[in-house]
Amino acid sequence: MTEIQTFKIEGKFENIEELYDYLIKNVDFIEEKTGIKIGEAGLKEQPYCITGFESVTERKILFYASENCMPENIGEMIVLADAFQADIVVFIVEKINPTILAPMNWLHNIRHADVKFILGEANFK
Repeated sequence: MTEIQTFKIEGKFENIEELYDYLIKNVDFIEEKTGIKIGEAGLKEQPYCITGFESVTERKILFYASENCMPENIGEMIVLADAFQADIVVFIVEKINPTILAPMNWLHNIRHADVKFILGEANFK
């Protein structure tokens, strides 16, 4: 078993839309924190998430953020990952704690071999 990759976004965001705007404009930050190089087309805002492609492998990336971490948020992230056929799923929560880390590590370790999960932390005002 391996631990899921985690990262933290410094600063505070008014809401999820502001966070998504930040990520769309700062793809270099994403590469620095996650090692994922975003393709030339960049990231695109979708209902409830943002999506893009990794530049070298063209794998589909899904970013899903949640201001609170309820079990239904993990379920929504899984539904969106399936709907967009994501190969890389970046789930961003307000606070990484054992309640969210345990199920994400479980998903990370049981996933289909081609799907990568990453857990991020961002502060909301």
